[in-house]
Amino acid sequence: MLALGSMVSLGCKKEEPRREMAAAQANAAASSTPPEIVVPQAATAKSGTPPLKVAITWTDPAAWERLPQASPMRAASYKIPLVAGEEGKAEMAVFYFGPGQGGDIDGNVDRWAKQFGKTLSTVKRENREVNGLRQHVVEIDKGDYSSDMMGRSGKQMKDYAMLAAIVEAPSGSYFFKLTGPHKSVAAQRDAFYQLLDSIKTRE
Repeated sequence: MLALGSMVSLGCKKEEPRREMAAAQANAAASSTPPEIVVPQAATAKSGTPPLKVAITWTDPAAWERLPQASPMRAASYKIPLVAGEEGKAEMAVFYFGPGQGGDIDGNVDRWAKQFGKTLSTVKRENREVNGLRQHVVEIDKGDYSSDMMGRSGKQMKDYAMLAAIVEAPSGSYFFKLTGPHKSVAAQRDAFYQLLDSIKTRE
């Protein structure tokens, strides 16, 4: 019995350093801050390709709440404040798919327009250049918004609006899309353009 007790005691002592090491590693991981935004790729584990790195920066509007990453395709997500009396959900998502990915400009604008039951020729568009980056801005003041990405089905949100931009950078295209009840979106128009004006390549 003594020999067995000694073996159990020895086994416990061997486990303690392992637990302490694992705890130390977990604490170190939790306290470290990544130096740049990283967008995981779904196929990373299988293909061995590195995670996507977002190579632009911007300044968050003070009234917007940045949310935890919702999906591998999102570089950032925000909760946008609602105007008093409006119901629904106002949010902005920033998408990045990698160099050469995400589709052409008109194809994306056409898809966004269809989500509001509109056509490519009926939405407001503006091309601008900020900090050496080309920006394609799209505005839809009011319409019935479909949550389906292709605008074919899904829940319809009445009297919604959109502010969106496709930013062309050396690392690829970045898609900024703000949707919500139309008064709340209109109230954030200046903040949206201030964010666009702050976009630049990461140094």
